[in-house]
Amino acid sequence: MSQDFQHISVVVQGPVQNYKGRTHHEEGITKRCLDSIRTHLPGATVILSTWPDQDLSGLDYDLLVISEDPGQNSDGFCPVNYYRQIVSTKAGLARVTTPYAVKLRSDNFLTGNEFVALQQAFPCSQAEHRVFAEKVVINANLFRRTSHGQRVIMSPSDFFYYGRTDDLRKIWDQPPFTQQPFAAELMTQATRRSAGEPALEAEQVYCQIWLKALLPERTPLMASRFTSRQQDITFWESFLASNIIIADPENSGIGLRKISIRKLKRANEYSHIDWLRLYRKYCDARQPLTYTAQQLLLELRRLFKLPLSKLIYKLSH
Repeated sequence: MSQDFQHISVVVQGPVQNYKGRTHHEEGITKRCLDSIRTHLPGATVILSTWPDQDLSGLDYDLLVISEDPGQNSDGFCPVNYYRQIVSTKAGLARVTTPYAVKLRSDNFLTGNEFVALQQAFPCSQAEHRVFAEKVVINANLFRRTSHGQRVIMSPSDFFYYGRTDDLRKIWDQPPFTQQPFAAELMTQATRRSAGEPALEAEQVYCQIWLKALLPERTPLMASRFTSRQQDITFWESFLASNIIIADPENSGIGLRKISIRKLKRANEYSHIDWLRLYRKYCDARQPLTYTAQQLLLELRRLFKLPLSKLIYKLSH
């Protein structure tokens, strides 16, 4: 008997085709995305949240949400397409009536549904760090653990989120950045970045904004990519252990666009086993750890690559 996923809605957000300034959208990738949901989440509600004047022919969805394109933003802090991602995701999640939801970019797809069971597999959390009713599954691809050989915080991937609908809304139901009460503070902090210090990654900007909204007193302000103290790293790790599950795409049913696929996993990304270690450290000391050949290879590569990356960065700056 096949499993039914009527308790889940999938918000597919973003453009259906290429547009000026955004030309890496694979031909037919959104159709592949929508079809994959029908295959791997039968019974789920499919919501396509996109822009006007898109070619929707041949696309299979249950609900279409059209938002006016806010265009590229120029506040001097956020990445240029920050508002586009916020607007399309927020508008799609606003139409969800099921208890669980997926936020999926229109240039990715599903290869399975393992993430559904995974989301329920790690119920322990630290009460003082818990902000979600249940954990949110996020794709490990581009979920950065390091950059240029140095530890970084608040740099999750934006490809895929799965969890309670209300929890996803806590992340994505945000007002425009300039209307945030801490916007001026973040922008001032960014202008204080010393010469030669790297700017925040786009994902760090996204995360700092939603995490600052959820935990205004505890979320550190970051002027540059590496401005995190040990106490900030501890805060981030404990937050991840209590609220997030980092999922390797190949073991959770998440498909990737071609430009995101690597023969070997990037040494600077979190793996699911990296996350399990955090969960064991902060939430459940009984959590077993089984090391795979892929994880051992990843850690071996890190031993050589991360110090070299750090040295090259320091010599070039």
